[in-house]
Amino acid sequence: MPRFSPTRFPPGFFDLPSDAGHALPLDVIAAWTRSPQTPEFARELLGPYTIRGIVVSSDTAGLTRLTAERSLIEILAMVNRPKELVHAYGRAIGGIPLGVWAADNSQMFYPDGVPAPHVLSLLLTLMDKVTADCEVGIGLGAHQGVFYELGHGVYGPDADLVESVAEDHVEAGEITVTGGLARLLGEAGFSLAPREDLRDSHGEILRVLDGPRLRNLLATDFRYPLPFSDEFHGGLHEFSRTRRSSAVPRPAYRDATIVVIDREREEPDVPEVAVLNDLALAAAVKRIGSSLVEDLAGIEVKTSSAVSIYCFDDARHAVDFSRTLRATLAAQRVRLRIGIDAGRVLLFALAGGQHDLAGSPVNIASKLAQDVGRLDEIFITAAAARRAGLPDVVASRGLVVGGVTVETLTI
Repeated sequence: MPRFSPTRFPPGFFDLPSDAGHALPLDVIAAWTRSPQTPEFARELLGPYTIRGIVVSSDTAGLTRLTAERSLIEILAMVNRPKELVHAYGRAIGGIPLGVWAADNSQMFYPDGVPAPHVLSLLLTLMDKVTADCEVGIGLGAHQGVFYELGHGVYGPDADLVESVAEDHVEAGEITVTGGLARLLGEAGFSLAPREDLRDSHGEILRVLDGPRLRNLLATDFRYPLPFSDEFHGGLHEFSRTRRSSAVPRPAYRDATIVVIDREREEPDVPEVAVLNDLALAAAVKRIGSSLVEDLAGIEVKTSSAVSIYCFDDARHAVDFSRTLRATLAAQRVRLRIGIDAGRVLLFALAGGQHDLAGSPVNIASKLAQDVGRLDEIFITAAAARRAGLPDVVASRGLVVGGVTVETLTI
């Protein structure tokens, strides 16, 4: 795993221009990479960004399969309502939204002042509403711990734990809590059952079977952190009501090739050091990726501490970009997992010149990089490989990705 000693990397490896800090905390990264990089300094640096409480992550169930069966506008309308409910119900008891909510997931933070039984009763009440009113189901994961709030997101082992459980191991209608959170519930009347299948990989995780609900909850703030404009959001509401696609403002559809980069993570021997090293690595990938993508007529969609996403009109450029980025980082002993897919996507323009994406290629490329990818390898779908003119498409093999079988090959 990468170790970011001050002498290992060339000067300027982690430097970014001042206008690049939309998702990454550049001042924190700069302070860390120029420091002695000791555990003591890491704890001091992250002290002002440390928060304690409960983080609840949600994930939409079956989105990869749905994107292969329904139109993109239908999908966006379907997943919009659960996110509104997660936000409104959470805000009603003092929850705080974290980050910009992507097409399929969300995160809410409940400070220590909000009692754990109150949060869990809220989640049961919320799930009842989602199950009754929404076309798609969501799963919820909750964990009480220590988090580092940086760059519009939360980081650290506790953040990784709750996000991993919610995104990869929770089904529609299911609520899970970690053992630490379960012990804060006391004698509040909740019924829990252990998820023995997760014990080895995630520790003590329990499924919430039943418990008290919150009565007379006043949920009014449905405005979650949008990845698209007010006009488009209003159009989704109108589409949900009338099923007329003309109700939605004409979106910026494009036929594109999507590249998702998943980076090698730092071993969390010292949580604060691991968080800062992961952010430094994200800055390095962003700097190098930004210099490459412009020459290949691509767009950097986003970079977080976990992944980077790029969009290309030409599949050949996407492959060239991926190979060059992999080789450049490998020269510094930084390893990547890369997924590529091609097809129709919806590109949203955000404030500050930023973008967000929705569509099946985004989901497939993400799954290829994060779920089935291997370090140092590029997983590309056969469809994207044909567009790129790769000669060895016949060597493709079927992989089950998000419940869908996809023909892929490794390059």
